[in-house]
Amino acid sequence: MRTLELALSPPPASLIPSFKHSTTQSVGIDVKTTFDAQLLLRRPKHQSPEPVVVLQPHIAIDRSQIPIPRYSTSDILRIMDSLSLPGNEDLYSCLAKESTSECDQRGAYELTVHIMKSSVRPRTTFLNRLLLMHVSCGRLDTARQVFDRMPHRDFHSWAILILGYIEMGDFEEPALLFVSMLKHQNGASKITPWIMGCVLKASAMIRDLGLGQQVHGLCQKLGFIEEQDSCLSGSLIRFYGEFGCLEDANLVLHQLSNPDTLVWAAKVSNDYREGEFQQVIRDFIEMGKHGVQKNALVFSSVLKASTWVSDGGRSGGGVHADAIKLGFDSDCLIRCRLIEMYGKYGKVKDAEKAFMSREDETNGSCWNAMVAGYMQNGCYIEAIKLLYQMKATGITVQDRLLNEVKLKPTFR
Repeated sequence: MRTLELALSPPPASLIPSFKHSTTQSVGIDVKTTFDAQLLLRRPKHQSPEPVVVLQPHIAIDRSQIPIPRYSTSDILRIMDSLSLPGNEDLYSCLAKESTSECDQRGAYELTVHIMKSSVRPRTTFLNRLLLMHVSCGRLDTARQVFDRMPHRDFHSWAILILGYIEMGDFEEPALLFVSMLKHQNGASKITPWIMGCVLKASAMIRDLGLGQQVHGLCQKLGFIEEQDSCLSGSLIRFYGEFGCLEDANLVLHQLSNPDTLVWAAKVSNDYREGEFQQVIRDFIEMGKHGVQKNALVFSSVLKASTWVSDGGRSGGGVHADAIKLGFDSDCLIRCRLIEMYGKYGKVKDAEKAFMSREDETNGSCWNAMVAGYMQNGCYIEAIKLLYQMKATGITVQDRLLNEVKLKPTFR
């Protein structure tokens, strides 16, 4: 026990408890007291601290930003085959819709093959969806194969294929399909006006006046003209205008009680194409009298016609004022026509005002029109300066203008 006392340094007085013993106590009691005091100096056992939990603020997760894995039609078909899952019309319809929206040619082809190998007997409405899928994917040949194998066809089957051929620039086949549709669909009771407009466009492109006239007669029989369908009426007017039949086009216009912008725009375009420039100006005035809203194409045609009317630019100035009133003077096409018109009548300052009001500095049409206006009025130095500016800006110059500048030996 005495060895233990020498090994340890005496504890601080504050740690030694106070015992009320008399000095006459025995040595055994002193030793026990010293031992009990020394027990207070033992090193405590090491204990692992409690883990500190730091509470993080709640962060809202925008699940719309989390990318969702997408599987193509081909992927889903492979999964179905690997799991030996049978297909049905509803599932195939969803896959066809997906391939249509994504213009997935491979998926569309594999889906068609998968359907042919399955036990599904698709209905006409489902086959129409397949037709639309292949047409949207640009596979008109596959769509035609599906169409030819259809046991039953409705109006939508024919319409999808007709529109597909027109979109691909093939106008012969839509005309043939339209005639076949009238034979196989037991009349034209379910035909809509918009398909008539498509056939009229095809008839004009293949220069088949007779077919277009038959379509016109069918429209009258079905009451489409009385329904005041502006799109169909505009298509009829444009169709007759393509063949120079202005009387027939005007007859369609006069049958309408309230012709709108599309109809008048078609008439203005026809009159300009046939060189009836005075009539174009009168058409523009009539539109204003009847309160018909004018668009940029109407203003463009009228301004082009005003350059051929020998009135010193008076008609063009009136059209310009109307364009400013309606807010069309900021349109690039209208500004270009104004520059051409004022340049034609020698009003260079007015042409420059129209040119300087442009917002798009890189539009080459206005620049070339201004150069041509300078050249027409003998302002060759101004034209060359503008050509250098065009080159510095990177705007393409028309070859005709460059050749004309090179041929001028002297400058004013």
